[in-house]
Amino acid sequence: KKMKARAPPPPNQPSAASRIHSEHKSPAETAVISDQNLVSMKENMINRLVDFTVILPSGLEQKCTVQGSKAVMDVLVDLCSQYRLNPSQHSLELKSSGTQQVLSYKPNTLIGALDVQTVLLKEKIPEEKAKRPLPRVPEKSVRLVVNYLKTQKAVVRVSPEVPLHNIIPAICEKCEVSQEHIVLLRDGITGEELELTKSLEELGIKELYAWDRKKEPNRKASVSSDAIEKEKTRLLGLFNADRRSSKGFSTAPNSPSVNSRSSSLGSSLSLGNISGMTANPEVKKRRAPPPPVATPVLPSA
Repeated sequence: KKMKARAPPPPNQPSAASRIHSEHKSPAETAVISDQNLVSMKENMINRLVDFTVILPSGLEQKCTVQGSKAVMDVLVDLCSQYRLNPSQHSLELKSSGTQQVLSYKPNTLIGALDVQTVLLKEKIPEEKAKRPLPRVPEKSVRLVVNYLKTQKAVVRVSPEVPLHNIIPAICEKCEVSQEHIVLLRDGITGEELELTKSLEELGIKELYAWDRKKEPNRKASVSSDAIEKEKTRLLGLFNADRRSSKGFSTAPNSPSVNSRSSSLGSSLSLGNISGMTANPEVKKRRAPPPPVATPVLPSA
């Protein structure tokens, strides 16, 4: 008895082996497909327009749009030419849109492949300058004469280029005035307050008046009247002393009153010292005048 041959499988049905093969692709094939997806994703990123904010070295912010297929180096060159800067002296710092973290890149990295939101255009610091600290230039300073408490004077060495409020601590320390109560005036007569935002150079002064609100209640009147009176007294004193000394030496050398006054002062003081002027050395060397001739005293009638 002959056995019937088995019918061949229908043409539409794949064999079991091929069915298994199609359902479970080999790792190599899977890798090829994922690579293709990556390539297409990259192509999409590269072909897109990239919008970002540029922060210039001056701090100015500008909106910018570039083709994603541009290398970061080319973006730097374009930005520098747009803002008239030297590309060799500048670099780009890229920050991501989400976390604002600094992105690492190579000069030929395409800008579209990076998730950029902010681009900082920074000036490069030359290596020599970065390594070597700059020699310290001594700070410019001037002698400032500070008048305070109506009659006191102090000299403070300060910078003429900084605002006045920067030198107030030095003035307060020297004059023993509290910073809360001090007011700086141009002089003690007009009582004009100085602008604390301006420097000594800008104000064109080398002397000022430190007014202590706590110790001197009336700014203008007390300062000016006192200052004027003291100056008058000083000048009058000098003038009188000058007149006395010239009179004593030249016009009446034999006058008993002058001689008695000079001898009673003793050797340590001289008329020159009293008047605040140095006596003429020739006068010192001159011998004492002869005693006055005694005139007979007439009896009173």
